[in-house]
Amino acid sequence: MEFEYDILLAYHTLDDQPIGGGEKGWVTNFYRFLSTLVEQVSGRPSKIKLVNENDSHVDLYNSSATLVAIFSKDFLNNPTLINGVNLFASSAKENGSLQLGGISRLYKVIKFPIDVDEYLPDYSDILSYDFYQIDSLTGEPQEFRRFFGNEAERSYWMKMVDMAYDIHQVQQKLAELSTEQSSVAEIEKDKTIYLANSGVDMIIQRDIVKRELIRHGYRVLPDQSLPKEVHSLEVAVKRDLESCCLSIHLIGEDYGYTPRGSELSVVDIQNKIASQYTYEVHEKNKKKRGGDKFSRLIWLSPDLKNVTERQKIFIEDLKSDAAALDEAEVLQIPLQELKSIIREELVTGGRFKAKEIHEDRSLPDEGNIIYLICDQLDVESSQPIAGYLKEKGYNVVTTLFEGKLMDLRYLHQENLRRCDASLIYFGKSSEDWMKTKLQDLLKAPGFGRTKPMKVTAIFAEDMDKVEQQNVQLTRTMILGGSGFTPGALDPFLAKLEN
Repeated sequence: MEFEYDILLAYHTLDDQPIGGGEKGWVTNFYRFLSTLVEQVSGRPSKIKLVNENDSHVDLYNSSATLVAIFSKDFLNNPTLINGVNLFASSAKENGSLQLGGISRLYKVIKFPIDVDEYLPDYSDILSYDFYQIDSLTGEPQEFRRFFGNEAERSYWMKMVDMAYDIHQVQQKLAELSTEQSSVAEIEKDKTIYLANSGVDMIIQRDIVKRELIRHGYRVLPDQSLPKEVHSLEVAVKRDLESCCLSIHLIGEDYGYTPRGSELSVVDIQNKIASQYTYEVHEKNKKKRGGDKFSRLIWLSPDLKNVTERQKIFIEDLKSDAAALDEAEVLQIPLQELKSIIREELVTGGRFKAKEIHEDRSLPDEGNIIYLICDQLDVESSQPIAGYLKEKGYNVVTTLFEGKLMDLRYLHQENLRRCDASLIYFGKSSEDWMKTKLQDLLKAPGFGRTKPMKVTAIFAEDMDKVEQQNVQLTRTMILGGSGFTPGALDPFLAKLEN
């Protein structure tokens, strides 16, 4: 397909009024930034044509590879602009090129919340690019008018970069079609990820994860706007999940919006359907010894503060549900760590591969098993304790540090599932490290543990570094205070043998 213009940028002149007394308006800035980013991504300048309600532009819509429409009330109430969008979209739909590789040639830019679907119902399934932010305190939408502030850098520029990459991908697909190389290739299931919708407070984090997945060659679903009615929504979610090997759910303080006909939010509905699908795949594999791979990663923001009672109940339900299956896991870790875990899950085969590698590694069935947990900084210092416990006849398993991240995580969780007692050695490591290990003790039922531990303890070189409140939450006894002596472990062993 040959086109005169790479991008047709349609807007209403009232949306390009000077901002803050300056000479340049919102659309002018948008055009400048987009043209620069598309050139950086594609490595060549793009032919971009600006068009507004005063232009005679029927031929322009037919001669453009992509259409970027900046929607506003003025745009949507203008028959000339709306007719132009319909002309472009209907023409592309007729020749089967409106969607290429899961990306639309029509880019719906929304600079302030407005129901575009009311005016363009035939294209409601096309994802929009929301160039506004929601105030976390008031819940009110705010239009971006400053383009280089901190929030703008995190939201406006992320959307702009995503759009530039999407336009470049469409340009590549159109080039393939024009040279008759191929049509849209079928993307394999193990390269397709379901990234569930999130509340407004997790939009930035979701965009970060989505962008990283796409950059590494993964297809991310849903790649269309979700239906606003609950039954149609459920059908769409289930259909997308069946094409994926992994679903990712990012949970924050906001419960999410509620579709028509439901009391549950879209975030909640997607989680429930993904949970049910996980069970179905699990049961199918168990009965037919199938090899279908599907798992769920549920990420809870570490910064949860103002959580409503409804959201608390939702989060607790998530944890309880995930605890029942190896294929589901709840993580409350920094976003950077989540991205590493996602890569391991996808690149190495994740927990499935780790389970296959280590399924023959079994913990002893007789005698009390003690899991001695330490940081890599304290491996040498913890050896006298490990040696003493082994001399006393206990089965001691220790933290491993060599191997792939996913393998080590799986073994750590397996040890927490199977051990009778846990002993955390707290020496040179940080207080944050210790808090993480205490959280792991609390999450042990989520790793599949079915019985309570007989005893948990911390052996601390410096008692002042141990925070009492966190320790009490796990009913963990505190030992140590100086160098190791055999008598220091007497309370721990006495409770273990009781």
